[in-house]
Amino acid sequence: MGNPSISSSKSKKMEEEEGLKSIGESEKPPEDDCCPICFGDFSIPCKTNCGHWFCASCILQLWRFRSTLQRCKCPICCRPISKLVPEASLLIQQEKDVIELLKKIECYNHLYIGGAYGVFLKVLAIPLLTRRILRSVMDGLMNPDQIRLNYYLMRILALLLSWIYCSCQLKFIPTGGLGIWRLFDLCAIFMVAIFSLAGLYQRWVLRRRVRQLAILPAQPY
Repeated sequence: MGNPSISSSKSKKMEEEEGLKSIGESEKPPEDDCCPICFGDFSIPCKTNCGHWFCASCILQLWRFRSTLQRCKCPICCRPISKLVPEASLLIQQEKDVIELLKKIECYNHLYIGGAYGVFLKVLAIPLLTRRILRSVMDGLMNPDQIRLNYYLMRILALLLSWIYCSCQLKFIPTGGLGIWRLFDLCAIFMVAIFSLAGLYQRWVLRRRVRQLAILPAQPY
């Protein structure tokens, strides 16, 4: 009869190997699946906290072009994505593109960590947050569906600037017979019109690209 302690150690070792194997398999995307965003093979795959796999570049681009500063929502289950976990094998690769995407994933994860450490990381990410705030403001100004809101906001801003100009007794802007308030008001209306036209053009370009992509599969090769 064999030594029971040796057999028990062997069984524990086998269990540990099976556990590591299952963990390794769970950290890989399904082989018969594709990215739900680009519908292609996974390129630098990463897993969300809700359990879905995406290409790292696809999910980060989806988050980057959102007009809000909130967490990106999963395109499949609509749950907020608070953490992106790249495939385990990517952590040992040295390719420049992989390293750059891993840094972007780490930056995304840092933005949504709670507690004092999360606040510290958000302070370090102020340049990124500033760019996203500016982009959010520009997206709002170029949204044709809220032209009335933009019109009132720009007129309020014009009123505020004209009050500051008069309070500081500045006289470096030639107003002619319009007056400073009327000049700023006309400039605000002009800017709203320009941003709205730019937003309409941008929407037209996006719809045109969508139509072109929709008819591509039907073209003969």
